[in-house]
Amino acid sequence: MKNNLPKSLRILLTCALAAAAALIALYSVYRLWETPPEKSEAPLSARALPQEESSPTPTAAEAAATEEPGGVYTLLAVGNDDGNGNTDTILLCRLDTGAHSLHVVSIPRDTLVNADWELRKVNAVYWGDRLQGGSGIEALRRHVRMLTGFEPDNYLVLDLKDLIHAVDLLGGLRFDVPRAMHYDDPTQDLHIHLEPGEQTLSGEQVMGLCRYRSGYASGDLGRIEMQQRFLRASLEQFSALGSIPNLMKAAEYLAGAVDTDLTAANMAWYARQALKCRGEDLRFETLPTESATVHQYSYAVVRLQDWLNMLNESLKPTDREITAADLDLVYRGENGFAGTRELRGAWYYSWTAPVAAPAPAPEPTPAAPEGPRIITVTPSASEAPEEAETPAVIVPDTEGDALTPGDDWIAAVTVG
Repeated sequence: MKNNLPKSLRILLTCALAAAAALIALYSVYRLWETPPEKSEAPLSARALPQEESSPTPTAAEAAATEEPGGVYTLLAVGNDDGNGNTDTILLCRLDTGAHSLHVVSIPRDTLVNADWELRKVNAVYWGDRLQGGSGIEALRRHVRMLTGFEPDNYLVLDLKDLIHAVDLLGGLRFDVPRAMHYDDPTQDLHIHLEPGEQTLSGEQVMGLCRYRSGYASGDLGRIEMQQRFLRASLEQFSALGSIPNLMKAAEYLAGAVDTDLTAANMAWYARQALKCRGEDLRFETLPTESATVHQYSYAVVRLQDWLNMLNESLKPTDREITAADLDLVYRGENGFAGTRELRGAWYYSWTAPVAAPAPAPEPTPAAPEGPRIITVTPSASEAPEEAETPAVIVPDTEGDALTPGDDWIAAVTVG
């Protein structure tokens, strides 16, 4: 049968079919390249213990009872302040690929951990361990395990410079900035200047948005809320597009630049799975805490029962309920600070700041020297009053320098 289509149209159709076949082939290659990460094989009961403690080998029945449901992955994502000593952003994510749900819990940077050092904040764990010659991430994973009762499957530590470059590789991110943000700190070479309104943010601007906190009445909790709003908006933006532009480039860069146990293919897989989570299945929460001051440091102390509720409703990777016995953390009990296990360095919580000795009483002011007696004479009607010379009375100045206490009462306390 003779083909009556014009030659130009036949060429156009052939090119279109070839392009479609190439796209299908590329997508197939991409899907083959994209792979899910390996999951931790330890059951929940074994994961709950810190590394330095031993635990009995679970029986076959216990292992079966704590076997993870298919498609559940947990990821610890950490924002590192580029070597300046803080991991102020700590996110624990639970991705259920069967239910297409993603739950992200932010761990406040001031969260009190069960340790025996002086500064017991979770954001000090990573670099504290690095300064002692450790990897940093293993110590942080251990303390996250103590807080949650389970071992995250994967981890990713993102430096600020890597966040900036990755966002720029994606072509920037759209976000409706809710308020003006202005902050300058020359000592950190940190300059944040954002105006309100919907806009495409560069990597540098995203970094500023995620770090800004000086204008929030709630401080770090305000920053956490803004980070969560930004993450939600970004995921919803990409979900609407159905893809993430330049995802492979960003994933390959991050896999080679950051501290992680994920490959570029694993990152791409996580990203594509996250795009399937929408609406109520995309949830952001913050570890419930209350404020306390210990050793003159401000801490966020875990509210134990509220945290257990959140763990079992949003984060647990198995069907087994997490109990206080699975955790190793500090909380406020009826009689003060308590631990779900041994309270390490318990003396720390009964320490009080030295009370300054009262300032010595000022010496009494010397009385003014007695002046001449003045006798008033009432003249008679026939007598004019005489003007008598009266010597000047000199009163000493009593407004000397304020008295200051000596230095001998100031106590220096060194805590090991």
